[in-house]
Amino acid sequence: MESSSNLPEPASGSPAVIPADEKTRAKGKMTISEILSKAFEIYKKNPIIIVPSLIPFVALILGLAIFFAGFVGVAALIGEGGFLGFFALAGLFLFIILLIILFFVAEGLTIEMIKDALAGNKADLNIAWETSKPKMQPLILTSILAGILTALGYMLLIIPGLILTVIFYFVAQAVMIDGRSGTIALKTSYGFVKANLTDSVIIILISMAISFLLPMIPLIGVLLSLLSIPYLYALATMFYIDRMVNLPPKAETKVDVS
Repeated sequence: MESSSNLPEPASGSPAVIPADEKTRAKGKMTISEILSKAFEIYKKNPIIIVPSLIPFVALILGLAIFFAGFVGVAALIGEGGFLGFFALAGLFLFIILLIILFFVAEGLTIEMIKDALAGNKADLNIAWETSKPKMQPLILTSILAGILTALGYMLLIIPGLILTVIFYFVAQAVMIDGRSGTIALKTSYGFVKANLTDSVIIILISMAISFLLPMIPLIGVLLSLLSIPYLYALATMFYIDRMVNLPPKAETKVDVS
């Protein structure tokens, strides 16, 4: 995984998402309620941001159908046996890996589209793909690294996993917005959460509540849960951009030379 210095710079003429001038740094922060309503407004005006989130689920349905048909076909040709079991396990493992990668790609595309919408542009899938392509490899590798560390944390009596879930919650934003990658992106997410601990926990708890409660609604819960995914990405992205812009500048250390 490469550091951010090796990532391509944004295309010339593209709107800056996080200006670094002092005037922008001094602007007021949005409240949590403002972020919630603004994220919904962006989603309502740009419903196309649901498209990337649909891709993994379509792949899941098609993949299961193809896998089942292939499994039945191989079973008919060679009958039952050890090779059939190996074929099934290997195919299922590769399929799961592909789905995980598709989820990361969908998240990256959605974040890119949300950035465009926040800049006052109309969210466009093709533009988002062209802009985000150089960042996809860092996003996938960094997300896998964060996932492995978090999974290990859950294996250590759960609590470390919960802590790492919070610390690494904004890793995708660190990659897609700030151009970080690898351990630098992990440190960026940690530093962001540390600087905005209370509000970060609130945003994460709200997102978890939405993810947990919507599927419990009879008949339409699964559909609502699927439709809520871009909104959750919008919440995290808007919160990250707003708070990163409003971070106080680091104090300079002056050294007197006698």
